[in-house]
Amino acid sequence: MEMATNWQYSESFAETNLTMLENKALCDVIFAAGNEQKQIKCHKFFLASRSPVFYAMFCGGTLAESKDIIYVPDIESTTLDHLKRWI
Repeated sequence: MEMATNWQYSESFAETNLTMLENKALCDVIFAAGNEQKQIKCHKFFLASRSPVFYAMFCGGTLAESKDIIYVPDIESTTLDHLKRWI
């Protein structure tokens, strides 16, 4: 990740977040998707803030996911990557 640059001064919160996501800066969860278990790095904060399912997954008390890598073999990596970017 490059040092502070103009991207941090964008008026669009979405633009700055997309830059962080594309650079994989401060990602704190990894999904291993599909049969090939391709690793996709994400931000728990963004996922949980936009999805009640992800919120329950990360903040659900005793049911909260605590693994370093979350395996999701029933979703292809390209689909999960599109979902991540949409969120």
